[in-house]
Amino acid sequence: MVTPSPSGPRARWLAALPFVILLAASVAYAVVFGYITILRLQSFNSSIDDLGFFNEVMWITVHGGPNAWTTYAQANFYASYPWQTATFLLLVPAYAAFPSPDTLLVAQAVGIPLATIPIYLLARRYRFSGWASLGFGGCYLLNFQLHTANLLDFHLQSFFPLTFFSMVLFYEYGWKKSFLVVGVISLVTNPLTLVLTFCFLGAQLLKECSPGPTFSKLLHRFRDWVRARNAEFLLLLLGVVLGVLGFAAGWIGGYHIGGSTVGSGPQGYFSTVPTRLVILALTFAPFLAAAFFVRTTAILTLPLLVFLAVANMGYFVPIGRQDSIEFLVVALWGLMLFASQHRGARLRAKVTRALPKRRSSASFRSRRSPDSNLTVVSAVAVSAIFFVTLSPVSPWNQVPQLVGDLNEKPSAILDITPADHFLDSAIALIPANAPVLTQNNIPQLTGRDSIQWAISGKPSPNLTQAEYILSDQSSNSFALDWYYYLQPYVETALDSKQFGVLAMGYGVLLLQRGYHGPPELLAPLSYSPSQLSLASGYRTSSSAVHPAANDSVFWYGPYVDLPTGNYTAAFRLMIGPGARAPAYLLSVAVSRHVSAGTLIYAASQVNTGQFSAPGTWVNVTLSFTLDRFTPALEFPGSWLTNAATVYFGGVTVTLHP
Repeated sequence: MVTPSPSGPRARWLAALPFVILLAASVAYAVVFGYITILRLQSFNSSIDDLGFFNEVMWITVHGGPNAWTTYAQANFYASYPWQTATFLLLVPAYAAFPSPDTLLVAQAVGIPLATIPIYLLARRYRFSGWASLGFGGCYLLNFQLHTANLLDFHLQSFFPLTFFSMVLFYEYGWKKSFLVVGVISLVTNPLTLVLTFCFLGAQLLKECSPGPTFSKLLHRFRDWVRARNAEFLLLLLGVVLGVLGFAAGWIGGYHIGGSTVGSGPQGYFSTVPTRLVILALTFAPFLAAAFFVRTTAILTLPLLVFLAVANMGYFVPIGRQDSIEFLVVALWGLMLFASQHRGARLRAKVTRALPKRRSSASFRSRRSPDSNLTVVSAVAVSAIFFVTLSPVSPWNQVPQLVGDLNEKPSAILDITPADHFLDSAIALIPANAPVLTQNNIPQLTGRDSIQWAISGKPSPNLTQAEYILSDQSSNSFALDWYYYLQPYVETALDSKQFGVLAMGYGVLLLQRGYHGPPELLAPLSYSPSQLSLASGYRTSSSAVHPAANDSVFWYGPYVDLPTGNYTAAFRLMIGPGARAPAYLLSVAVSRHVSAGTLIYAASQVNTGQFSAPGTWVNVTLSFTLDRFTPALEFPGSWLTNAATVYFGGVTVTLHP
């Protein structure tokens, strides 16, 4: 007895279920990654060079049109980056309504998963079932390259999957006007997307206009193709013109091909063949390298491989930079073409015929699934494995630098510290359009007429143009990396007596030109044992411990820069049971290394008699004065004896107005 297929509302619901599941997964992706990227901004792990750059251009565009985007760069964005203009201007209305870096992050978090809609519809156009089409969308959303690129601030490449797959979808349906509009947007999203779109159109030309036996017949076929595919020809012609102009004007080439090799290892730009092979394998593995089995997709893929071979500056180091999104698009589309042309079934049939007869099966040999389910299921399975192991949001990813330039462990991004809250309060003291000099991890200060930031490879900031200087020397390792580029300007500003301290605390320092008086915003500087370096002993969850023994150094650091003022440093100490009668225990100090040796600002010997009882915390306080900006101060504990086991709970430094 044959069971009838379901019909009516239930059948329609079952048919729509894969698409509903994909939409739910896309919404979940947008919520999760939108939330994480906003937290990354709030924890000051984003950068001006990426997110701040685009926020500044948006703000300038909304407030007066496409003008020079800062007094720092003195460059017109739309003249310097013409290929990105169309995509960028599409975001202007949303930014005008909500002028904030958060708007760009939300737009990116929504734009990336929105590409699953044309991916699903394109798969259905290729005669895949709803569940197989869901599989292609799942391959896209599960890819770890996509996650890392999404977390790496904001870039226009994030919208390329949406425009590219929409362009292919409109091409397959024959919607010329829609194809042409979306194709133009794809062309001008990024220089590499120009290459991809050009390769796509070239592949279609070769497929429909294969070479004839004579040159004249080839010209006739090309003429027929132009007449039948005039929208595609116009887009192809535009791509050629933009490509030629781009290379001639220097828009394309310096960064993408002629850049210098920097650094080595996982954190540097790669230059070795083995590293490139590993990166390519990780990129294409979730899709089983299926693109190489389809002629038209090979035409797309080979130029990209050549591009990687000749480029000095790697797109994939650290693996998952924003440009990897374009390669992800190629791999996924290649998988769809591979499965739609039944190449998977043909390969399985060849393998089956090569097997011994006792292990072959006629039914298996003849099976030709129109969906090539084995290919799709395998790709989804491999993508899922990569998701749970290499994704930046995966708890199993213990080596985040392998999958993206996230600056630190992903868990640190989710931790909004008191230092972050203090930095927010300091930013609130700066007028909305005051000229500011800062460091690269504070894109919150963009969106004004004049902002400068200190970073290697950029023009030297002009200190006379700044009314405020904001530095962040907190425990955030990403902030510390950028602080040292700004530090000479902070020192010069304070030594010139032209700037005063408006806010100070948690490693944050806000200077205002012409300000005199005590800081309006003041908090102590607290350094836990985890922020200091241990020369001996060991750490627990809340303290550092040194067993009773003679030793030269217990802890040292944190090498902090402090402005002029009167300070106290309070060392939190405790001794364990079995301490000897009042006896010298260790020394604490405020010091700095100089060329002639060690400069001591204050020091004290700690005696076991200063502790009322074992297991009781005691603050040992040192007072010291700085008559000028002083860099690299440390607060070490050294010259221990075996009088008692010592517990160290951190040091707190307080400025006294």
